[in-house]
Amino acid sequence: MTTKDFFRILLEGRFGLDVCFLMPLEIKPSRPKIAITMGDPRGIGPEVVAKAFAQSSLYEVCTPLILGDANVLSAAIQTMGLGLRVVEVEEGLQGFPPGALPVLPLSNLPPGMGPGDIPPEVSSRASFTYVERAGRMALEGRIEAIVTAPVSKEAIHGVGIPFRGHTEYLAEISGTKEFVMMLAGERLKVTLVTTHIPLAAVAKLLRPEKILSVIEMTDRGLRDYFNLSRPRIAVAALNPHAGEGGLFGEEEVIISRAVQLAHVRGFSVSGPWPADSLFHRVQQGEFDAVVCMYHDQGLIPLKLLHFHTAVNVTLGLPFVRTSVDHGVAYDIAGQGIANASSMVEAIRLAARMAEVRKETQISKSNVQKEKKSL
Repeated sequence: MTTKDFFRILLEGRFGLDVCFLMPLEIKPSRPKIAITMGDPRGIGPEVVAKAFAQSSLYEVCTPLILGDANVLSAAIQTMGLGLRVVEVEEGLQGFPPGALPVLPLSNLPPGMGPGDIPPEVSSRASFTYVERAGRMALEGRIEAIVTAPVSKEAIHGVGIPFRGHTEYLAEISGTKEFVMMLAGERLKVTLVTTHIPLAAVAKLLRPEKILSVIEMTDRGLRDYFNLSRPRIAVAALNPHAGEGGLFGEEEVIISRAVQLAHVRGFSVSGPWPADSLFHRVQQGEFDAVVCMYHDQGLIPLKLLHFHTAVNVTLGLPFVRTSVDHGVAYDIAGQGIANASSMVEAIRLAARMAEVRKETQISKSNVQKEKKSL
């Protein structure tokens, strides 16, 4: 029996199995190899992952590997009536056709359990395990990108694992000191100077060099991944009315210093602008992205415009990482009604970013070879 015939029989269900286990095949596709973490088994992660790959077009842009739980994914697929079949694989397996959902099983929760039946501590530890393995695979060069489904930072931290979020964790294990969270939608892109910290601590953490670094990485990300030759970047003020000349705060002096330094280095950047009117100006086409001082300053307008389609991108890591821009949504988990648009966009963007990174690396390698030959 040929491999093609085997997959055809498998997808037709003639083996009578919901989950199968296959040994690795020697397939070397040109599409980027992407690890997709399943997220919290008690949340909507399994649903949005399954719904995303019900779209066969995703198999045309990447070679996916789901890090998660085969039983949980099978239950989600059955609940939603999707034409997918979970295939348990080893880490090196790749190259499945549409309809087969390759899963690296990193947990083994009992079959038939609904999201609410899974013990929270078990679910939290499992969700962290998926992220941990994805990070290790990326650092070892086994995959070219990571796409993460939502987890609960509070729940993971509650079982004794110090975890402030995907962004911070992946930066820590990769030794990345300078990184930026970008939230990207079709009409608005924002980057954050501070991320998951208390609002009361934001002002104390603003430094010209930190803001300048975010401006630089925002510019580079827009050039490299969004085809903008000279990005126009706006920087948001921290205080109302941009501080009103010091009446409402003096942090704008710090922000202005960073903008001036960015000007000297040749960036097309301006600010600090009052945040209450800035995002309207972006919508009018005046800017390509906004550098924001804190989490909600950027996320509120972004989610207003792109609640279902925004993508979380971590710039600065030694590998590509994107994520959905929503939470675990425990309240609707297991009902099959979660919107998978953000997951679809996150996978597509990760694939595009991985391709660009690969092309850049090949170009640099060719330049080095030419220099050596001279």
